Amino acid sequence: MILISDEIQEYWDKFISQRADLSHLSKFKFEAWSFGNTKGMADELGQLVLEGKKIATCSLLRAYRGEENEIPQVGVFSVLCNGDSKPICVILVTHTWICKFNDVTEEHAFEEGEGDRSLNYWRKAHLEFFSSYGNFQESEELVCEKFMVVYT
Repeated sequence: MILISDEIQEYWDKFISQRADLSHLSKFKFEAWSFGNTKGMADELGQLVLEGKKIATCSLLRAYRGEENEIPQVGVFSVLCNGDSKPICVILVTHTWICKFNDVTEEHAFEEGEGDRSLNYWRKAHLEFFSSYGNFQESEELVCEKFMVVYT
């Protein structure tokens, strides 16, 4: 998660002000975040979102141990940021599910929008990424989600 700066708060406020149907969220404690674990990854994956290629993501379920209330939930808005913690869009989570790494589908890999969008590419890239967290097993459960951009 990213600390809510004045710039991010202003971005959120502008989003809310343009959506009368969401005025009840003006005091909502929203989250701001970016993809990956490096500035470059956050920039690259954020750009894929802006291009409409990336509409899905996943994370290790075990990363939420002790913070289960932070597991992405359908219907929740958040501010997506680039590698400099600058807001680039607001997204809405539309679907969530838990599945094992080995059970990720070609459709999900395609919707993550990375590389050639194939399942083989997805597995290779995510195996490398998740292995950096230690003791990763391909049978581990992931939190998968789909989202849509609702404001840029």
